[in-house]
Amino acid sequence: MSYYEQVDPFEYMHPGASSTRSDPVYDIYDGLVSPGAVGADTFDIPPPLPPRTAKEAEIELRKSSFSPASKHKQYDKKRSAVLFDGKSSSGQILLRKIPALNADDEARAFWDCIKKRRVEYTWDDHVGNPGLLHSSCIEGSEDPNLSVKLKVYYGDKTLAFTCNLNSSVEHVVMHTVCTLELEGESADYVLKVRGIDDYLSGETALGEYEYVHTCIKYDQDVSFTLLHADSVKRSYQRTEEDDDTVLGIQVEDLMSAGSGEVVHYETLIIVVETFETELTRLQNAGFLLIDGTPLQDLPTPMRSRRLRQVVKHLCALLGKLETIEVTEAISSLVSTCRTIQLSQGILDGEDDFPGQRVLSTGSHDFSSSDDLKHMLLDSLSRLSGAVNSFLGMYAKAFRVDFTVDATVDNKKDAQEVQDVREKVSVKVQGLHRLHMDWKYDEYFVEAQLFHGSRCIGQPTHSLNKKVIVDPKFYPKVVFSQCLDIGTRFNTLPRESRLVMTVFGLKIIEAENKVEQPKYIREELGWAAIQYFSFSGHLAQGAHLLTLWPMASDRRLGPAPYSSDHPQVHGCPVLSVKLMDFGGEILFPEIVPLPPKKLEFSSLDINTQQQLSDIIERDIFTFNKGSAEDREILWEKRHYLHEEPFALAKVLLAAHSWDVSCLPDLHSLVKNWSAPAPADALHLLLPCFADSVVRARAIEWIKGLGSDELVTFLPQLVQAVKHEAWDVSPTAELLLERALTSPRLAHHLYWLLNQCLPLQTNMGGEREVVSDARYRRRLNLVTRALMAICGKNMENRLLTQEAILRSLYATAMNIKDIKDSQRMHVLSRDLENIHYSLEANPTSLPLSPSLEVAGVDVKNCSYFNSFTVPLRLAFLSSEEGTDPIHAIFKVGDDLRQDMLVIQMIRLMDKLWLKEDLDLKVVTFSVVPTGDKIGIIELVKDAETLRKIQTEYGVTGSFQDRPIAEWLAKQNPSQLEYQRAVKNFTASCAAYCVATYILGICDRHNDNIMLKTSGHLFHIDFGKFLGDAQKFGNFKRDRTPFVLTSDMAYVINGGEKPSDKFQGFVDLCCRAFNIIRRNGQLLLYLFALMASSGIPGVTLEAVTYVERSLLQDKTNAEAGAMFSRMIQESLKSWFTQVNFFIHNLAQLRFSGDHNDDLLLSFIPRTYTEAQDGKITLVRLYSYQKRYNPNKYYVYILQVEREGQREPSYLFRSYREFSEFHQKLCLVFPLARIHSLPKGVQIGRSEVKAVAEKRKYEIELFLATLFDLAPEISHSELVYTFFHPLLRDQEDTDIHIRKLKNKDTRMSVTPPMLTAPGQVQGQVKVSFQYLRGQLQIMVHHARNLSLISNNQEPSPYVKLYLLPDPHKKTKRKTKVVKKTCHPTFMEPITYRMSQDIVKLRVLEISVWSEDKFSENMYLGSSYLRLSNLELKEEHSEWLSLEHQRNTALGHTIQHSA
Repeated sequence: MSYYEQVDPFEYMHPGASSTRSDPVYDIYDGLVSPGAVGADTFDIPPPLPPRTAKEAEIELRKSSFSPASKHKQYDKKRSAVLFDGKSSSGQILLRKIPALNADDEARAFWDCIKKRRVEYTWDDHVGNPGLLHSSCIEGSEDPNLSVKLKVYYGDKTLAFTCNLNSSVEHVVMHTVCTLELEGESADYVLKVRGIDDYLSGETALGEYEYVHTCIKYDQDVSFTLLHADSVKRSYQRTEEDDDTVLGIQVEDLMSAGSGEVVHYETLIIVVETFETELTRLQNAGFLLIDGTPLQDLPTPMRSRRLRQVVKHLCALLGKLETIEVTEAISSLVSTCRTIQLSQGILDGEDDFPGQRVLSTGSHDFSSSDDLKHMLLDSLSRLSGAVNSFLGMYAKAFRVDFTVDATVDNKKDAQEVQDVREKVSVKVQGLHRLHMDWKYDEYFVEAQLFHGSRCIGQPTHSLNKKVIVDPKFYPKVVFSQCLDIGTRFNTLPRESRLVMTVFGLKIIEAENKVEQPKYIREELGWAAIQYFSFSGHLAQGAHLLTLWPMASDRRLGPAPYSSDHPQVHGCPVLSVKLMDFGGEILFPEIVPLPPKKLEFSSLDINTQQQLSDIIERDIFTFNKGSAEDREILWEKRHYLHEEPFALAKVLLAAHSWDVSCLPDLHSLVKNWSAPAPADALHLLLPCFADSVVRARAIEWIKGLGSDELVTFLPQLVQAVKHEAWDVSPTAELLLERALTSPRLAHHLYWLLNQCLPLQTNMGGEREVVSDARYRRRLNLVTRALMAICGKNMENRLLTQEAILRSLYATAMNIKDIKDSQRMHVLSRDLENIHYSLEANPTSLPLSPSLEVAGVDVKNCSYFNSFTVPLRLAFLSSEEGTDPIHAIFKVGDDLRQDMLVIQMIRLMDKLWLKEDLDLKVVTFSVVPTGDKIGIIELVKDAETLRKIQTEYGVTGSFQDRPIAEWLAKQNPSQLEYQRAVKNFTASCAAYCVATYILGICDRHNDNIMLKTSGHLFHIDFGKFLGDAQKFGNFKRDRTPFVLTSDMAYVINGGEKPSDKFQGFVDLCCRAFNIIRRNGQLLLYLFALMASSGIPGVTLEAVTYVERSLLQDKTNAEAGAMFSRMIQESLKSWFTQVNFFIHNLAQLRFSGDHNDDLLLSFIPRTYTEAQDGKITLVRLYSYQKRYNPNKYYVYILQVEREGQREPSYLFRSYREFSEFHQKLCLVFPLARIHSLPKGVQIGRSEVKAVAEKRKYEIELFLATLFDLAPEISHSELVYTFFHPLLRDQEDTDIHIRKLKNKDTRMSVTPPMLTAPGQVQGQVKVSFQYLRGQLQIMVHHARNLSLISNNQEPSPYVKLYLLPDPHKKTKRKTKVVKKTCHPTFMEPITYRMSQDIVKLRVLEISVWSEDKFSENMYLGSSYLRLSNLELKEEHSEWLSLEHQRNTALGHTIQHSA
């Protein structure tokens, strides 16, 4: 039977990681309530005694392994030389001083491994030590022959030219050098990205670079700077001195100091010497008393009190701990002293010890004096041995500057673990240093073995014990019980660990004698120990294990070091004894079996199909499957070696990971077909604990380039945490790549740093105890990174930390003061940071490419929100380039944002690999501490709220705001159409991404739009379906945000168009691409489940899995996503949510950086740009509809040098805004005021327009009579700048115009005579799993029906010949449109041979409920001509050639 049957290796991913409700221990207390609930239901089932089934021989072995008596005999053997002449028997505590930060063997092996790798990359290795940043590369989808415009800067010279994407960087450099006639060869020059610290490699093509793709995405020029190679600043280069330095670094230099509370050798040795002195005094006094010396003649009293006080002081120094052996030894010593005193007829000073009966004085007949002396020596030896053992346990548990040498050395020969057949058991000694707030009646301990995240065998638990309150020592719970785990040592996996959980019980007494008492229990904490060291040695003997809170999940490995606990001298401690075999037990080296590879095709077809179905599942679905599936997969494992995705499932189905099974398992792993590098990441999940499996996964992952590896860096850092030992291929890979890629080193540092928030000294509220369990390892990796990457990199990173500390102080300063003082304090603090950066330029944590050399203080501000983020503008270190904008935020957990952005970027890369460019805009988010981080600010972007509220607080209910804003930002027809294309693509991308990731709290302040049309989302604090609520009102009620004003932009107007069909196709194609790669997304989320990011649990993985519709075909998934588009579009909840948010934001005043731009013109214009105005007169006014009636005023503008006047169209609202801005800029100017009072009655009527015309004429006359500083100011020329709407062909003589913006509308369908056929229908088809699957997507440009009305189309399908119409299928009817979207899957279940004989008839009809349906056209496909194994999709032209299903001949062949 499998150890892992009915065990969930992913249980740790459930929310509430501390819960063990599914653990077998709950069967013992069946029905008992979970933690702490005072008012919870209770049950009256008392815990039964644990079963005792051990064999007699094993019991005897266990007694010999755990019994203190065996140790006492060893001490007696050492003391047999002690004479009865008063000589001291001290000297048994062999305390020895060691270096304060002495490293253990595991840490030493880690550093030796990393140092060995570091030596391979010397300072003069230009490949391994580039010293600068290579610009990131990406797998793009752009046409290599696409031409781009380049601008290359060299000093004060600029060269502009165009070249293709397949042009090499070397060609660009050569062209620039030759054109500018520069000295030297082209090889003497290098090219870098202008404004950032990224360099291009000569042998690469332009199209390989992510920066070039970004420029194409935003339609920007590609800007480079040419530098002479001698002037290149190699900011990250390691030096020869760095090579020498790293050789001298010892592992102790990398180790953290640990807790400052632990005791030190200098303090301890004094107490130990005092202890031995008192030990000698007590022995001498005892011997003299036994030999008959009168009490008053003894040099010191024969009392144990002083010795006990020394022991108590020693225990206090050791953290107020006291082992059970010490307690028992003290009790034995007191008893012995009383016996000796009574033998002499006295009782002197031992009556203060509890639990001892006071006897009357007088002469008593005891054993001989030699027996009494031996009794005293035995008690003193026992106490000395207990103290020595206690000190040894303490030195082993915590990082101290002393060690305790063994008192005996009678070790047996080493043996291998497969020869040890004894059952695993552990003796739980006691629970010490209980928390003050623990108010429980009884306690018990559960012990269980884990391998990775999977439990092995059944747990066992101790008897219930009460707290013993000892006035002479400390309160404790004494268990002194041996727990049988039920597993034998020779079946232990190498990575196994023992986990012990402490429970508290509250007993509620029964109200009467008939009822049983009731119990409430609570998990209080856990302790763990790895059973094998990194070198394969079995853990044995006594141990002190600190208790970790349940928030730090016990089901995740490895076992934490006790010394890592941040409250070393305050946390509860469990004392345990593992079986001691008297010699080393080793885990042997595993030799894999010869590979056994069988052909999958040799299996019968049903078995092949069954195995294929199992392999296609993700591991989480597989884990929920039946035991039969697991068994057949395991049984047929040797047939699956060519299936990369089958390996993880086979490993999960393995029966055991003990030493006898490993040769077969390791053979499978080493000979399995290699997956794609990214697809091997899931083998680093905590459930795959075997070190060989994880090492093999790293071998495959090494196939990723450094830029690709950065994509998955957060998950790899999490994987490092769960390696069984510090020495791991995962850590080695990351540190090796950090040597060759400064970019990876930079991001790795900040990812490690966010896991150690205390490193930045920037505060935070995260649970430090839970995080601290990985502190040692992450510190070790972080310090190793700093040590191997050289002084230059180290200085840059430390400078970044210093800047962040200053920004943190600034952010906290302005949070705590009045709004009126904030800008002054902000400017003052930022000036100090500016001077610091001027002296020491560094990169921002956002990217090592963003090198900054100051702060543009005047362009910095803050956002007036709850957390008061800082809006920062940094000066680039390259002069003459744009500032670098960022947001510094304190108070929000940015880890969620980081994870979401990572996933969206990954989706974008997957789309680009499939030649689908959705113009995705993302931004960098770097958490730098607990609820502290920095965010990249996207330039030239505005929130939807600001765009919509230009039309008032109800602007979110209108259709035109986005379209008109884009038109304002993109004045020409070409610019606007490009912006619409960008909007459509990016909107599709974020619809898909936000749906899959369950992004919630979507209001119009966290959806943004660039002036170039790119839409993107921000603020991902609510995700994976965690919907935001407004009271009881659920604000997120649609699958994603898609509103009517967005559809207006996509359609080009109010009516549906074929452009919206293109949008639907983009969404469905993007969705299916992600679905094909869905398992990668699931595994990345699963790897982050242990990161502590709120909401990232198994439920999160399940949510994403459900969103991906993995059980659907592409056609079915596309149809469902299309329905979600319609659902989102028709819902009014989103716009209501926007409106509510608009109301809530009315009290905020913005970001304190408002300028005096006019809201309807995106930028300022000057006289030099447009020409001097010589005359402006009001020509007329014109009535328009949009759709409501309004008036615009026609202005005739004449300029110098222009023969013809231009005509501008401005509304009265725009005149009013212009007037207000003039008054603000020129408050002393005497300008005619435009009335702005409330108009009684209707304002948009002719009479009001006439009156306003007169007011505007007076306003214009007074304006141009003013001084030139006013009448020809930038504000005036901005208002009179011709906009796109002014340049369109509009007849100025028309008094009434139906306003139609050609940029925002679609060309209407051509009017056709009734019965005329035109248009196309889009279908896709594929033969899959015994079915012909057809998807009817859309139809477009359908003909009008009678009275020039739009049809209500539907599609009808037949497989001809079909005289009985059995293959008739119909889609739904779409009302009143020439561009219907159907997105309906149609299936025919028949063999492929029959399908090949058929012809597919697709006809389009218009429904008429009162007469015959009208025929709109048809198309035919001969299926024998098609390759149906692959999915095909195409537009088919409709023709007027009806050939109904009643016909048996085909007249038309498509």
